Amino acid sequence: MAIAAACAPCAWPAHCLAYRERLSAAAVADLPVTGLCLSLYGQEQLLRLRSVVARARFLKGTPVRAVWCQFFDARKKTWTKPRLLLATETELTAESTERLYARRCWIEPLFHNLKRWWDISNLWQQSGTALELWMQIRSTAWTVAQLLSPAAHGAFPMEVVAPWRMKHPLTAGLVAQWLRMEFTGLAFRDGFDRKSQKFVFPEQRYAPRLRL
Repeated sequence: MAIAAACAPCAWPAHCLAYRERLSAAAVADLPVTGLCLSLYGQEQLLRLRSVVARARFLKGTPVRAVWCQFFDARKKTWTKPRLLLATETELTAESTERLYARRCWIEPLFHNLKRWWDISNLWQQSGTALELWMQIRSTAWTVAQLLSPAAHGAFPMEVVAPWRMKHPLTAGLVAQWLRMEFTGLAFRDGFDRKSQKFVFPEQRYAPRLRL
C-alpha cells in the first residue's frame, strides 16, 4: 500500500519529502475502530471505519485522509473486506468522507450521460470557460427533464410522443424527446420585436411531429 504515516513538519524542501513507516495491513488493523449505522445507498447500513491522516506516495507525498470502510453483510452475517477511501481534505472526519463518497451513486449517472449521450468526447469548445458553461447548460437541461418526469406524468402527451409506452412510467428521455418535438425549428430571435420590445412566441418552421 503506497501510503505512509504523516510526519511532523520539517525544514526539508518541498521536493524532498520525509516519510515514516509504511502503513501495512497489520498497522491498519490496529487503528481505532468506529462503529456506525448510516443511511447509505437507500438503506440503513452498519459500518466499521478506521481512519488516519497519512501521506500518499503516489500523490507525491500529499497529505490525505485515509478511511478504511467495512459494511456488514446481513445475508452472510459477516463483514466485507476493508475498502480504502482517500480525501485530500484532511479536516474531514471518517464519517463525512464515507457520506460524501456515497453520493457517487447520484453523480455517476450524470457523468455517464456526459460521456456517452452528450458527446463530450467530440467537444468543439476551445476555452475552458466555454467548456464549463456548456457543461452547466447541458447538466441543467437534463436535470430539468429529470424533474419534469414525475411532475408531468398526468398531463404528458404520451399518445403523441410514444404511444407504445402508454402503460410505462414517464422517463426523462421521453420528456427530452417531447421538448425536442416542441422546440426544434422555433426561431426565437424572430419572435422578439425590437421596436415594441415585445416577444411573441414564433411558429415552428418545420413539422411539429419530429422524430430525432
